[in-house]
Amino acid sequence: MRERRVDVVDDTYIRAAPERVRTCLDDAGWCDRVWPHLTRTLQRDRGVKGLRWTVSGQVVGEMEVWIEPWWDGAVVHHYLRGTTGPRAPRDLATRHTLRWKRAVHALKDSLEGTSG
Repeated sequence: MRERRVDVVDDTYIRAAPERVRTCLDDAGWCDRVWPHLTRTLQRDRGVKGLRWTVSGQVVGEMEVWIEPWWDGAVVHHYLRGTTGPRAPRDLATRHTLRWKRAVHALKDSLEGTSG
């Protein structure tokens, strides 16, 4: 199978302090549930501003979660860039995006106290 380019960009506003958002990234179990198709290797810890990893698995490249303070909360920017790895499904970018959106919206609901 031929390698394909993967480029995912997502922004989500969460009405919570950036420090509270960052705590989820320190939970390896949470990260493993969000990205079970990727093996992450920490490339740069930016503290409250987020993390950057190199990734392998279904994507070979880099991934980042950047937490930007905004008004009374934070904009959580998520990036995935690279090429498809072995056995990557054709709709990898869509699957990755949907998995991320479910996770970040659950986090948003939890931190904003709106989980129902």
